[in-house]
Amino acid sequence: MAVPGPAAGAGARPKLDLQFLQRFLQIQKVLFPSWSSQNALMFLTLLQLVIYQVGLIPSQYYGVLGNKDLDGFKTLTFLAVVLIILNSMLKSFDQFTCNLLYVSWRKDLTEHLHRFYFQGRVYYTLNVLRDDVDNPDQRISQDVERFCRQLSSMASKLIISPFTLLYYTYQCFQRFKHMQIRVNAEPAAFFSRHQHI
Repeated sequence: MAVPGPAAGAGARPKLDLQFLQRFLQIQKVLFPSWSSQNALMFLTLLQLVIYQVGLIPSQYYGVLGNKDLDGFKTLTFLAVVLIILNSMLKSFDQFTCNLLYVSWRKDLTEHLHRFYFQGRVYYTLNVLRDDVDNPDQRISQDVERFCRQLSSMASKLIISPFTLLYYTYQCFQRFKHMQIRVNAEPAAFFSRHQHI
């Protein structure tokens, strides 16, 4: 019986190519079997925009302190404390959800890979007949663990970044429109005055 040789490209550096993309998409099908799956729902709960509202509070203190408004100061301080508590709760929930995703992804992907590993004579071939693959059980568990850990740590950043970008783009557009109105206030006033004369 012939012993299969090493796989093509064994020992070569990993590349970001079409094969990598195809394998990554196959893994995503295992991790997210459907939009209503537990993994997909946990992934979508990472959306949070309240955190960025906390950054707007300090600028509001300038107005309150400048006007020496004690009631406004108390109200703003209460709002700031509530937003900070909410922010910390959301960050904790974010971390908890990422850890749940990690455990769930690791379980699903390990079970998926083990189905292939124990199919036919693959287990026997890899453990007995192949010399170039050392301890495939440990390799599967460690690689899946590392992959899922890294993917779960990136999950919240990948989800939140586009929404953060859209939110701040919208905010910049509103400030730009506001400045455009202020800059063109005098010509607009003269234009409307000439229309009435």
